[in-house]
Order: sequence, then structure tokens, then C-alpha cells
Amino acid sequence: MAQNHRRSAYRALAPFALISAAALGLVGCGGQAPDSAGAGSAKDSLKVGIFVDNAFGDGDFFDQSLLAKESLVSELDAQVKTYEGQLQAQNFGPMLQDAADANDIVFVLGFEAIDAMNETAKSNPNTRFVFIDGDAGSKDVTSAVFHTQEGCYMAGALAATVNQQNSAKTAGFVGGVNAPVVKNCESGFTQGVAKIDPAQNVSSQYVGSFVDPAKGSEIASSLASTRGAYSVFAYAGLSGSGVFDAAKSGAKIAPIGVVADKSSLAPGKVPGSLVMGVDHVIEDMAKSYKDGKLKAGELKQYGFADGGWAMVYDKDLVDEANIAKLEALQKQIVDGSVKVND
Repeated sequence: MAQNHRRSAYRALAPFALISAAALGLVGCGGQAPDSAGAGSAKDSLKVGIFVDNAFGDGDFFDQSLLAKESLVSELDAQVKTYEGQLQAQNFGPMLQDAADANDIVFVLGFEAIDAMNETAKSNPNTRFVFIDGDAGSKDVTSAVFHTQEGCYMAGALAATVNQQNSAKTAGFVGGVNAPVVKNCESGFTQGVAKIDPAQNVSSQYVGSFVDPAKGSEIASSLASTRGAYSVFAYAGLSGSGVFDAAKSGAKIAPIGVVADKSSLAPGKVPGSLVMGVDHVIEDMAKSYKDGKLKAGELKQYGFADGGWAMVYDKDLVDEANIAKLEALQKQIVDGSVKVND
């Protein structure tokens, strides 16, 4: 069972995570009525909305946001409402307006809803809109950005460590499409591998799609059989799930998860995951808002030091000494003694 080695400050991707959710065939064909949870109906309670452009239940990016609900209620005495856009663009504007009318602060996840969000925020200056995982490019919206290279650096360090344990010399990287965010991740991953073992190679291949798990599985198997890759990390949305499918089907690879703990996708084969702290970001920004410190148009950045990323490891697949080394490396990133290049 995967062991959660997170910092106490963090309690619990990018466009591909959103596309992954769109491709999972989630139920429902219209925007759902808001679901609410909170500490009552007191007028002075902080009212928080969480809007996703598709639907919850993806086991990934969107569901990471739901992990914030409990602490928002218990620590900030907040009332929380959720909104699902179900990828019906014509409903985004009206639903976001409903969210603006009902809440003090609204968190928006999903690039499909950016335009509607920016328009709604402009018309509702008394409600703070926050876009998660990207720069909304609007003076009316606060944005939260994750340090992609930094997170992927630790995924690379884990890959190299697992390779060393298994006498392998090549780490595999599977990208979705040749987009800047994916290239940034590949750069960080490669730096992390080199930090642990400069003699190891990184073999990269791109699927050309975020929604083709069959091709992702094929690439992962090929990286193992033709290039000797053992640890394989995918930054490829739903296509990345194919890497775990390949491992379950017998490919001799150790798939590393991203966004959420992916150990359940290939039980006994996943040495660890790079977890995206979407919940922590929401908690942090909601607190800043309640304290009167969150400004419209502000761009906030989150790395390991800020709870934006966390690593989870499986002690059955990564020995305790190596976990300690990886945690020490993460601390060096946090204190600035190790720099990850852009």
C-alpha cells in the first residue's frame, strides 16, 4: 500500500488533466444543481464555490479539489457549493453567474470555461474568481499556477532511484502532445534523473494526444522492450493511463503516477506518485481571501514549498533508505539549495 510522505503543511495538471476528465465518459448531460456542505446558513459564513468545466468523479484533477471541502468547513467555517459544467459551454455563463450570486469566492477548474469565467468575473466584482492551474490573463481573476518543472524533477529522481534498485539504466517519459507545459515537465524529469544518476538515460516519446490510452500503453511497452526503460513517467492525461495498463498486462515497467496517487491503477507495481496539491491551493487561497489578502488579477505560484506538490511512495517498492534520500532532496528544493531550471 502506498505510504503518504507529505509535509504537514500539505494535508491531503495542467490541461491534460482536464482533457482526461472529459474522456472518462462521466455520467450526466446537463449542469447539475449545486451541492452544498457547510456549517449552517449564518450570513457571516464564508461562501465558497468550486466549479469544474466537466464533472467530478475523474479520480484525478477535479476530484483533488473536492479534498478541500472538509477543511474549508472545519477550519474556515465555510459553506461549500459545487458546480459541474458537463462540458456544455452554453451553460457555463449562467452557472458561473449562479455561483457568483451565491458565493464570496469561486474556484474554477477547466480551461474550457476560461472565457465564460473572465466575463462573469468582470460583471461581478464583489465575488472573487480564482482560476486553478493556469494564468487566466484577466485583471478580474486571481490565478494559481503550479511549478511543473519542480514537481516533475522529483518524479525523475524517483524514476532514477527505482532504476538503481532494479539495475536499470533508462527512465521512460511519455508525453501527451508537444506543448510547453509537457516539455517543461520533461525538462524537470530529465534533470531529476540526472541528479540521482548522471549515467542513466531518459528515453522520451509523445503520444500526440491526451486521450489515447491504447497508444500510451503501446509506447510504454515499446520503451521497455526496445529501449530498456524500467521506470516510466507519463505526463499525458488519459493517454497516461495506458502506462498503468501496460504494467498490469505484464510489461516490465514501474509506472509513476501524477496528479493523484495512482497506485490503484496497477497494484503492486507503482513505486510512487507526484500528487498535485489542488486541495491545498484552494484552502490557502480561501484563507487569504477571508483574511483580506487575495487580490484580483494576482498570480500565485505553488511548488513543494507552498503545498503545490507532494510525493507519495510505496515502501514495498522503494526502500526506506532511498525514500529518506528522496525526501532530503525535496527539502533541498524547498530551501533553495537545489535549483530546477526552467
